[in-house]
Amino acid sequence: KKSKEQKALRLNINARERRRMHDLNDALDELRAVIPYAHSPSVRKLSKIATLLLAKNYILMQAQALEEMRRLVAYLNQGQAIAAASLPSSAGGAAAAAAALHPALGAYEQAAGYPFSAGLPPATSCPEKCAIFNSVSSSLCKQCTEKP
Repeated sequence: KKSKEQKALRLNINARERRRMHDLNDALDELRAVIPYAHSPSVRKLSKIATLLLAKNYILMQAQALEEMRRLVAYLNQGQAIAAASLPSSAGGAAAAAAALHPALGAYEQAAGYPFSAGLPPATSCPEKCAIFNSVSSSLCKQCTEKP
C-alpha cells in the first residue's frame, strides 16, 4: 500500500514540475517575442540564459536612453524657463493658450519650468547647464558634444 501511495505522490510531483517547466518555457517564449533580435527561420532560437541576458541588456539600454531623454528635456525646459523669465507677458499668454486648448495643459504650464528648472542656479554655458542635472554633459546635446 505504501508503494502505491509513494508512486502516486511521485507522479503528482512530476506532473507539477512538468507544468512549472512548461510555464517557464512559455514565459521565455513570450520574452523572446518582445525583445529585439532576429526572428527569421534561419536564426536559431535563443537559449534560456541568452534570452535572459539579452533582455537584461535591452532593459539597461532602454533605461539609459530614458535617462538621457530626461536630461535633454530638463535642459530644454531650463531654456524655456529662461526665455519665459525674460518675456513674462508672453509666458502668461502661452499658459492661457495651453489652458484654452486643453484644461490639463494649463495646470502643467502654470508651474514655471516644471519640473526641472525651479530653484536651479543660473548656468552660463551649455555644458554647465547639462552638468546641473547629472554632473556630466549630455551626450545627446549637440553643443556639449561639439569641439571648439
